[in-house]
Amino acid sequence: MNKQALTKHNIYNKLTGFSDQDLHAISSFIDFMQHQKQPGGKKLLKLEGILHGYDIGLAELKQFKRHTWQHVDKEFADG
Repeated sequence: MNKQALTKHNIYNKLTGFSDQDLHAISSFIDFMQHQKQPGGKKLLKLEGILHGYDIGLAELKQFKRHTWQHVDKEFADG
């Protein structure tokens, strides 16, 4: 086995005995680490609660924020 395969095997062995909640947290951390390694691609937010399972791009969220607060900016400009 190569070094990477041994490391993966050791990590897998260390996962025994963790609760479902712990395994979910570990999985989320792995997702975060994989996301950090992605080269300059679209940045996604992983949502929880009622929005769990939806991935929203950071660019779309910024655009939504600008659009949502646009009326407030207009009121102050017209004021």
